[in-house]
Amino acid sequence: MAAHRRRGCCPFVPWARVSDEHAARRDAVRDVAASQSLDGVLAFSWRRSSVAWLTGYSPGYLSNFAALWLPAEGEALLGVRFDFDEPRAAATGLKVVHAVTPLAVLPPAVSRIGVLAGDLGVVELPVAVAHELASRRIEVVDLVPVVAPMQAAKSPDEVRGLRRAARVAALALDTTAGDLTGRTDFEIAAMIEASARRQGATRCLALVGVGDGAVITEATGVEVGAADAVGLEVTLYVNGACMHVTVSRPPTPARDVDRRAESACREARTAIMAALVPGAAVDEVVRIGDDVLDRYGLREFKEYDFGHGIGAETPELPQLVAGNDQTVVRDMVVSVHVGVRRPYGETAVVGGPALVTSGGAIELLDERTPWSP
Repeated sequence: MAAHRRRGCCPFVPWARVSDEHAARRDAVRDVAASQSLDGVLAFSWRRSSVAWLTGYSPGYLSNFAALWLPAEGEALLGVRFDFDEPRAAATGLKVVHAVTPLAVLPPAVSRIGVLAGDLGVVELPVAVAHELASRRIEVVDLVPVVAPMQAAKSPDEVRGLRRAARVAALALDTTAGDLTGRTDFEIAAMIEASARRQGATRCLALVGVGDGAVITEATGVEVGAADAVGLEVTLYVNGACMHVTVSRPPTPARDVDRRAESACREARTAIMAALVPGAAVDEVVRIGDDVLDRYGLREFKEYDFGHGIGAETPELPQLVAGNDQTVVRDMVVSVHVGVRRPYGETAVVGGPALVTSGGAIELLDERTPWSP
């Protein structure tokens, strides 16, 4: 450890890298700015991927943020909140400045900017920053709806990163195989998160649901009983790749209601996977999955949606919900998950990543996983 503190020694800098792919993304976003006559684009990220997707630098830390200014012309600026994090940010090859607020990266003479703050599911722009932009009479254009489709098809590098993250998730879930009777949901979440972090996950959140009809949520101290099924949902990040997986652990021995619930979920997921071909309408894909649950009499007990795209963040396009007019495109990576939750009855969930190829969707991982058919 002392060797890494020697003057002139280059320390290990995780979650940041120089990449032609990131540069190409910045160029594409600059093109968007030019097409909309914007002075530039401000990307802000607290915990989401807005800045990481464009730079390779993820802010990390609960109280940290990063801000990127992409002018229509001129040098980009990457602002970081903590000066001790500047060497890690500098690994991106961008000019790094100390920024006590996201607006510290903005030049004084801007009047109309694009903003990327969050993703499809979360808006991260702080209220105080929005008020300051308004007080400076800066017109703001939300570019998330424009940029999200640009993130849908994954590059070969992104697919490789997502495969690695999927393996980490699968191995983390393997720690919960076997009888969980007597464990609390705190212990189960800790088992998963510890395994993921050991394998290089920079962040991991495990949600748990215990018992029939239970909602999968953050741990509350519930203990697993002898006849309790356990539902698990894991979201983790490995080197900028986000992974989202779900699985149920039936009690030992499994009951008929457990087997029926899992059969319904796996059959619906298989049908959805078969329908995820390039050009397919998302609404039709969802209908096919709903039809399977209908045959089991469980459609009204469907939990959440049937999945969503994953890449640098979750959710990304497509969102597998009814009424969605999106279409499936080649090279999407989709977390396809199916869950049912009937109070005092069938309760199960199963889901993991699929890659949409020219011939249809395939499991992202060839090897056996907890969400495999």
